[in-house]
Amino acid sequence: MNTLIKREYDYALRICAYLAGKYDQSHVSISRLAERLFLSRPFATKIIFNLKNAGIVTTVQGKDGGVYLTNDPRGVSVYDVLLAMGYDSRINECLVTGYQCPLEHTCRLHDFWGEQEELLIKALRTKKLADLILEDHEITRPSPAVKERQRT
Repeated sequence: MNTLIKREYDYALRICAYLAGKYDQSHVSISRLAERLFLSRPFATKIIFNLKNAGIVTTVQGKDGGVYLTNDPRGVSVYDVLLAMGYDSRINECLVTGYQCPLEHTCRLHDFWGEQEELLIKALRTKKLADLILEDHEITRPSPAVKERQRT
């Protein structure tokens, strides 16, 4: 099954939500970030690389290095993070620029899909990282079934 929000995008949002909770503190080591969010270090590093290239996070090199949000989480939207990760999905193929549908001008579904996509993008732009802060005390160990799914 294809999903609108890929696993990598979801993890990027989780990383940013975790860092949002540490914004007024210091950077977080990638190892600690990966451990707290139940990610492999290489996967976390890959995501952080994309977020850094987009200016969402900044990294500090060295033994005591880590990662932190570049900007105040009240000003960074979910949509910003998704775009940084390469999000470019459309709800329906008929909304893709250049797609030629013979019914486009009379099709009520085309208008409906366009309206739904506008609502989704508005919601993604409105929701800020500060609204999604993920604190250490809120994180619990995943169940064995979840752990098994994460391995696959």
